[in-house]
Amino acid sequence: MNRHIINALSLSRILFGLLFLYFVVFDFNIINLMVIFSLTIVSDVLDGYWARKYNLVMDEGSKVDVICDFLFIIFSTLALVLIDLAPSWFLIVIVLKLIEFFMTSGRGALKYDKFGTYVAYMFYAFPIVAILINSKIIILILSIVITVCAITSSFLRIKDMRELND
Repeated sequence: MNRHIINALSLSRILFGLLFLYFVVFDFNIINLMVIFSLTIVSDVLDGYWARKYNLVMDEGSKVDVICDFLFIIFSTLALVLIDLAPSWFLIVIVLKLIEFFMTSGRGALKYDKFGTYVAYMFYAFPIVAILINSKIIILILSIVITVCAITSSFLRIKDMRELND
C-alpha cells in the first residue's frame, strides 16, 4: 500500500460530492444517492485505516483528507440549496467552520477535538438525512441545531487555543 492510493481514496470524495450534486439536481434517484453516500463513507474509513495500518499518516495527507471531506460536504449541501431543500446560509457555516478548523490547528499536524469531530459527522450526514427526511421545516431546524453546535465547537477551540498561548 502506498500513500498515492490513500490520497486517491481521499480525492474520490470530491468526485462523489459532484456526483451527489448531479443526482440531486439533474437526475434525482435516491438509490444512486445512497450508493454515492455509502461509497463516500467507505473511502473515508479506508483511507484513514490504511494510512494508520501502513504507517503512512502524514500532515499533508491529513490536510488533503479534511479538505476532501469538506468538499464532499459542500457539494452535497450545495445540491440541497439548489433544489431549495436547505438554507443557503448553512453553506457559509460549513465554509467558516473549515477555515476556523485550519486556523485553530496552527502549523503542522491538524488538531482534532471530540466535539468538533461530532460536528464534522453532523455536516457529513446532513445531506443524506435531509434527502431522506425531505421536509423543509425539519431540515431548517436541523441546520440551526448543527450551526449552534458548530459555533459552540469553534468557541471552545478558540478558547483552548488562547489558553495554550497564555
